Amino acid sequence: MQVFLGWIKAHRKFFSYSVRFIVVAFFVSILFFDEVLKFILSNFYALAAIVISLVILALTQLYDLIYEEKKSLTGLIGKYFFLTMSVILLFGILYYVNAVKFDPPGLDYVYPVLLEKDVFYFSAMTYFTVGYGDIVPAGLNAKTLSVFEAFFGNVINLVVLALAFRTLNLQDKKEEKTALRRIVRHVR
Repeated sequence: MQVFLGWIKAHRKFFSYSVRFIVVAFFVSILFFDEVLKFILSNFYALAAIVISLVILALTQLYDLIYEEKKSLTGLIGKYFFLTMSVILLFGILYYVNAVKFDPPGLDYVYPVLLEKDVFYFSAMTYFTVGYGDIVPAGLNAKTLSVFEAFFGNVINLVVLALAFRTLNLQDKKEEKTALRRIVRHVR
């Protein structure tokens, strides 16, 4: 196990970019390529690869947010973007699997929907706690998933907001020290 963890640590950058590529490609398939999306959602191995990539990306981004030193607000926003996207896509897949395999229909909706795409829309609305009401969870599984997703979304958003304020505060302190040094140099 130690050898495996050491290998991952040594190849972390390659691993991180590979996982990001898979997640972005999946997101693009949701937006533009219906047939590819249907294939991924119907193929166990493709879906498993996507889920594993999403979990890895979410955990690495969460770890980086919490434990890495925040040097810039831009880096924080990038980590937040990939963390949020991975959580939304992961819960979208869980809603889809629930609706198709475990507890059909999984979601109730006001107008006809394309389930393969609209589970991700529902997931985003739940994550950000918008809740337009055009799609609602149906059944205990979907309701439980939506509660967990809303909770995770709120916690992640609060953590990132706190880190953003901390980063801005640290940048202000650095600017104050730099300005003070300039004044002292000028006075001498």
